[in-house]
Amino acid sequence: MNLKYKCEPVNGPQKPGTAVFLTSGPRALDERPELGSFRLLLRPHLASGAFKGGALETMSLWLGEGGWLLLAGLGDGKKITEASLVDAAAKAARVLGDLGLKEAVMLLPPSGLGPANSLELAALGALLALDRRPDYKSEKKPGDDKPPALRTLTLQHASTQDKTPGHRQVLELARLTAEHQILARNLTDRPANLATPDIIAKEAVRLAGERGLRAQVWDEVKLADEGAGGILAVGSASRHPPRMVVLEHQGAAPRGGAPALALVGKGVTFDSGGLCLKPPENMHLMKTDMAGAAVVLATMAAASKLKVRQPLVGVMPLAENLVGGAGQRPGDILTTLSGRTVEVMNTDAEGRLILCDALTLAQKYRPRALVDLATLTGACNVALGDKCAGLFSNDPELGKNIMDLSQSVGEQFWPLPLLDVYEDKIKSDLADFRESGGRLGGAVVASLFLRRFIDPEVRWAHMDIVGTARNGVKTPSCPEGATGFGVRTLLKLICRL
Repeated sequence: MNLKYKCEPVNGPQKPGTAVFLTSGPRALDERPELGSFRLLLRPHLASGAFKGGALETMSLWLGEGGWLLLAGLGDGKKITEASLVDAAAKAARVLGDLGLKEAVMLLPPSGLGPANSLELAALGALLALDRRPDYKSEKKPGDDKPPALRTLTLQHASTQDKTPGHRQVLELARLTAEHQILARNLTDRPANLATPDIIAKEAVRLAGERGLRAQVWDEVKLADEGAGGILAVGSASRHPPRMVVLEHQGAAPRGGAPALALVGKGVTFDSGGLCLKPPENMHLMKTDMAGAAVVLATMAAASKLKVRQPLVGVMPLAENLVGGAGQRPGDILTTLSGRTVEVMNTDAEGRLILCDALTLAQKYRPRALVDLATLTGACNVALGDKCAGLFSNDPELGKNIMDLSQSVGEQFWPLPLLDVYEDKIKSDLADFRESGGRLGGAVVASLFLRRFIDPEVRWAHMDIVGTARNGVKTPSCPEGATGFGVRTLLKLICRL
């Protein structure tokens, strides 16, 4: 979709179609003086209650030669959030496309979110509305491969006070963010037999070649030579050996310069739980356990297109956690890449085993900050649900930056504590640590385990995205399936750095 921007007063609907956002309540129109030319058209529908302005409510009006007028609801004006504006814009863009319009105008609402942010969020929502998940059916229905009708969308501020001078950069960031969030979704949603560690590693190398990233892949031989016992143990029961992928974005730094940020993403391409087998119900969805790696790959690809000046490194440990005679067992003692030993207590706590090796490798690049993303613990899902991810950090400033930036792009995190009182749960009589400490405080204990592999001088944040990585219900901005959660926040963090 081609996005355009303008800031000028409106003189009624513009052909062939115009979308107007309205809040709920009796004074919704009175509070919008810039929509004065729409009053005669809108007031009867508002007065009769035919359109109430509820969140995601829409009403299409055919004006004859005047084209289409779409009313799009935002709900209570005091409760508009970044996420709700993304979804409202996505819903409006979908309806405009369903009306068969190839081009349209979307009048942006004034809100406390700020003109530039409202522009970016609306653009992001409109672009995400184009997301159509691929399927693997042998027979396609007519229209299955038909591209969306809406080709050009003009986003307009009707009040000159909302003029956004840097609108080109805002729209470009929205376009790249949407494109790569969809990339992360599609990678995560691939069937596990089409997304083995080797397949994803090759995809990363291909994408790196296209984007000018430096790529290296550690195969099972290299992993063994280097002593990466965590990831090797997790992948030992699969006939698809593990891989460790490293991507580097040089930026404007001379060769060898330390990266501003290192990103690590958990990449369990399928998780059966190993010998500690998961329940069969919904096990087919465990292809989503590579969401963290998909987000890191997509973010690195987007950063290269943005030509960010700061050096970056992305590390993706990839393994398939299956059941087999060669697989790890509870009670095994592993030697990780750091040289530290770990006693396995639960083969379904595999994510932290591949992450500890990846975190060790990432710190060899001496990053100024390190962020990892992982669908790590069911405990975090229970605590925060499927709309909010958990955030742990050893650096208050980094944690606050992530919280603020995630809020600005409609992704929600909640800070959780690294409670030293639970350190006893990962003590072992036989090894340096246990990798699991039971069910109570599971998300905290897992984060404490990861912290054991972080140099105290390194600013680190851990994102437990287990609940947010997948949605079970279709929304205007995301089909049912993987969400690509985290791409927006990481790109904002990179821009901030």
